[in-house]
Amino acid sequence: MLRVVEVHPASSAQGEYIVLQNLGVVAVSLRGWAVCTEAYLSAEAHRVASEMYIFRQDVSIRPYTRVVLFTGQGRDGWVPTTDGQQAYCAYWQRTERVWTHAARIHLLHIAGTRMVSSGQAAAI
Repeated sequence: MLRVVEVHPASSAQGEYIVLQNLGVVAVSLRGWAVCTEAYLSAEAHRVASEMYIFRQDVSIRPYTRVVLFTGQGRDGWVPTTDGQQAYCAYWQRTERVWTHAARIHLLHIAGTRMVSSGQAAAI
């Protein structure tokens, strides 16, 4: 299970990032996880969309492995860490900060979708 373990505010988008870590005992796919501000709880669709990052990468995150989401520019991929492990770095490619001014940060797992109705009315 992924959790937000660190938030690093900065004076620019390039220096701002958050760290997630798989605190579970099995590997999880990064695809379908979303990080957002408290805007998620508002009814302002534009604000929600501008303050939510959805991981689309189908990358397996092993137990105790970290994911670093940088707000600024860069290239996604695995990098070595100072403790000899690997971390997956993702880049939002934004020019404006998001997490520095957020009151709360939410991590959501969008488990999946399924069709509940085919859209055709049943005959009565």
